Amino acid sequence: MKRILLLLTILLSYLSSAQDIVMQNGTFNQCSAGFFYDSGGEFGPAGNNENLTLTLCPDSPGFQAQVNFTFFQLQANLDFLAIYNGPDATYDEIGTFTAVDNPGLITASLTEINPGGQPNPDGCLTFVYTSNADGPSAGWEAEISCFEPCQSIDAVLVNTIPAVNAEDIIRICQGEQVTFEGDGVFGADPTGATYTWDFGDGTSDIGQTVTKTYDNEGIYIVNLAVGDDNPAGCSSTNLINQFVHVSTNPDFSGTAPDQATICYGEQVDITAQVQGVTFSIDCANGGVQANLGSTAGATYESELELDCFLGQQITDPTQLESICIVMEHTYIGDLEIIVISPSGQQVTLHNQTGGGTFVGDPIISDGTGPGVGWEYCFAMSGTQILSAGPTIPGGTPTPGNSVDPDAGPFLPIGDFANFVGSDINGEWTLFIEDHLNIDDGTIFTWSLNFDESLLVSDFAFTPIIDNEGWDSDPTIVTTNGNVITVAPPDAGTYTYTYTAQDDFGCTYTEDVTVEVLPELITELPNNLVICNPGAPPYNFNLELNTPVVTASAPNAGDLVVTYHNSQADAENDVGAITGTNNYSGTDGEFVYVRIEYLDSGCNDVYSFNVSLSNQPVINPVADMEMCDDGLNDGTELFNLDSQTLGILGAQDPSAFDVTYHLSFADADGGVGALASPFPNTVNPQPIYVRVETIGDA
Repeated sequence: MKRILLLLTILLSYLSSAQDIVMQNGTFNQCSAGFFYDSGGEFGPAGNNENLTLTLCPDSPGFQAQVNFTFFQLQANLDFLAIYNGPDATYDEIGTFTAVDNPGLITASLTEINPGGQPNPDGCLTFVYTSNADGPSAGWEAEISCFEPCQSIDAVLVNTIPAVNAEDIIRICQGEQVTFEGDGVFGADPTGATYTWDFGDGTSDIGQTVTKTYDNEGIYIVNLAVGDDNPAGCSSTNLINQFVHVSTNPDFSGTAPDQATICYGEQVDITAQVQGVTFSIDCANGGVQANLGSTAGATYESELELDCFLGQQITDPTQLESICIVMEHTYIGDLEIIVISPSGQQVTLHNQTGGGTFVGDPIISDGTGPGVGWEYCFAMSGTQILSAGPTIPGGTPTPGNSVDPDAGPFLPIGDFANFVGSDINGEWTLFIEDHLNIDDGTIFTWSLNFDESLLVSDFAFTPIIDNEGWDSDPTIVTTNGNVITVAPPDAGTYTYTYTAQDDFGCTYTEDVTVEVLPELITELPNNLVICNPGAPPYNFNLELNTPVVTASAPNAGDLVVTYHNSQADAENDVGAITGTNNYSGTDGEFVYVRIEYLDSGCNDVYSFNVSLSNQPVINPVADMEMCDDGLNDGTELFNLDSQTLGILGAQDPSAFDVTYHLSFADADGGVGALASPFPNTVNPQPIYVRVETIGDA
């Protein structure tokens, strides 16, 4: 601060540094550090009856003069210091100062500062001091300096690979690279220029030409800052705002086979459905959670900054489709809810009606934290205001009546028509006042929902699928548009690929798998016959056919065998017979056997007959006798089967099984059947015959 020591002023004024300047008539060219004082210098007051004009100019071309007032004190409205942007007082006035109205930092401008004023190419400042005759002013002290102004710099996007489209947007696929080439338009000298890129995803790079890979779908705004070294620290201020749209993964959710698992030898249709998925920047959703406390008059404000509606205004109230608030509160009769647009227009959504009705699921006790917020939407399409809406139970620990949010949207108290003419971009404000101190609540988030058609295309896109089809496969038997019929030849898993390409040039594939179950290898069952016991019940062991029908199956352990009374029951896998090893049937009845692979539905169904049979008759036949072959070893080969027809006589040979045995016990037990021809082991040798009905249970 300037020191007022009048006694020493005469002694020291002549000792001031040559870099210091006192107020006087004249012009000074100086950029080196120094001080600018009133006419009394560092230690003396400003003089009376002065009318002095001093011009301060830089001593180097291209620089601008500036002074920083660190002390200023004049007689109020009696002494004045006027400052002009230029080499004399005919140039634009920066200001006139008196009293303790400190000018602060004053910087010369190379251009005019007032409309219609004069440019100041030499960067000079002119000071005019006028004082009265009544007593001196303390004066001023200011630091002198100069600075080299930044040259004008405009960032320019020279080229991109891939190139921008007709809408000036770069459209690429996920994982694709973009090469950006930039430059600057410099007002003076590009020497030492720097180029810094912001890729819009939190990453950056330096260089006149850079490459960026975008791995994730979305919208990215790329900007370039061009700086110089003349002097250092100056940079371009314009934004290139180059939009990059990275294609979204299409929706293949409708692509599926009619059946994902089929039986061996079956065919199945596979239908493909694919559509582009919209990506848009969420322009109006947010707000910060806040408590509406129990203090009367408590207010809450939350701002949403919109920037996706470039230059647009609301021209129709229906363009604002709804305003939604996620909140809970124990008493809506004291709430006032207002929304204010960027242009200052406001609409009241709710205003102190509804008494003790709740919104959301509040905790009915102050200071215990937030309850559960429910979303309440307001729209001009609503038919009832919030407080008139139907209620449902809400609130803990003592339930009350909460407005049902599903009854919305609710009609606002005001009219969205009040927003017509307002800018859409800018700061929207949610204002809520809690007028009474008997309750509390919480505002969680809120949102503005505009007609999506208002969004500038830069901020939203939907890829168009312009080429799609199934990849070729030898098991495709027919193709009908996007539907194929496939007939896999063997058991196993088969994969079919649907390929789609969008108008970004991106290719996507969706694989659909079909599992073919193993082939069912089964055999026909036997008819089951039991000897007629004379009177019912006639009990048959149906399970005798289980090993018969599965005899050839390589996976017999995976086969489920059930027995049914009708073909329909067998095919539909219902009404399975229980007690299959002791089934009470009737003579000539048909039974149906179902052989299924696990629980897959793949099955074979066969029928067989259960019937009664009389005891077989064994007709006597002559003994068999042969001559020894000359070896006299007492052994020959006897064709036992040649006796079968004689033993059966008139009985149907296909209905009986005739076997030959060495003992009665073997014949009776059905074991040890002899092969024919049979070499006798003793001579003579008795042979025992067993005649059994085929299928005898």
